[in-house]
Amino acid sequence: MRRATRLILISGEEGLEAQLSSWLERAGVQVCERFPSLQALITHWHALEADPPDLVLVDLNLPDYQGLDAFAEVKVRAINIPVVALIDRSEAMLGPHLLQMGAADYLLRDALSAPLLEHVVQRAWERQQVQNNLSEYLQELYASEARFRAILQHYPDGLLILDAEGRILMANDEAQQLLGYQEAQLVGQPLEAFVREEAPGFARLTGTSDPIRLQVIPCEEDDPCRLVLLRPLTESERQEMAASTAAQTLAEIILEVLDEAVLVADGEGRVVYANQAAVALMGKPHRQLTGRPLNGMLTALMPGERFDRLISWLELQGGVWQGVRQLESEQSSLQIYQLQLRLLPAPATGLLIVLRPIGGAVSVE
Repeated sequence: MRRATRLILISGEEGLEAQLSSWLERAGVQVCERFPSLQALITHWHALEADPPDLVLVDLNLPDYQGLDAFAEVKVRAINIPVVALIDRSEAMLGPHLLQMGAADYLLRDALSAPLLEHVVQRAWERQQVQNNLSEYLQELYASEARFRAILQHYPDGLLILDAEGRILMANDEAQQLLGYQEAQLVGQPLEAFVREEAPGFARLTGTSDPIRLQVIPCEEDDPCRLVLLRPLTESERQEMAASTAAQTLAEIILEVLDEAVLVADGEGRVVYANQAAVALMGKPHRQLTGRPLNGMLTALMPGERFDRLISWLELQGGVWQGVRQLESEQSSLQIYQLQLRLLPAPATGLLIVLRPIGGAVSVE
């Protein structure tokens, strides 16, 4: 970093001014202008702005201004120039106030020395350069963010930015219009409060039946934020989603009309679906069946095997197994059933279970 080389000195004492000038010149700092009063500085300030100094050193005991008033008049002009103040030891209480007002540093007149003066001047200059660089960086950052927000606002589809927890950080105009809320109402809320995903790439607005297209895009590797693109469906996409929904509904209808009892378990071994025959067979309403683990309903589903091991075993056996097992009844008795297990086809994970009673009840002691 380059050193301070040009300095303005403001002092009404000729002896002090000569001593300071001598020390500064030996340190490689040129006193480019000397002013005996603050009014003299004010008169020539416009001329100095064309070639500003690296630093201003001001004695706060001037003939026309003193103390904090003198410093304030200098600093209001030298906004981006470090200002070092000289004060008497009796005015040491002014030091913290000077720093709060923007002074780069202050020196006690009766404790001055050439090394101390050089050190304070150079450190004040270096700190000011850091502050100027930081100010320029922040200005560039704000300008970059403004450009980024302008791009987002003009993006033709709805666009949200989510944080690592899935909360909304920013929403462009199209997203606000699509979701029906202003950005201030969206920011900080989880995406699931406004959109529920129903199939890969498709979602519905919460509380409505309006389908939309949804795409989640991760940001950079070291950035946990995500971009979410939202837009209304085209006619072909509506037909595609309707066909997918119809296929799912058709599968449920087929299961419902089967005479045999059918259960569907998810990848963790919990019941997610039971047809009417299964509800009647087990004597429990549908809401009491769903969510229950299979091992809590079927005694020794496969002896010695946990559900994840069962899935692995079934994969090795071709995805299908059948045998005889016992099933809990509402009356605390056990019924013997022929049991068929079948792995669900990809991309689904879990089991399809078909139950066929083959014997009478066996009392449980």
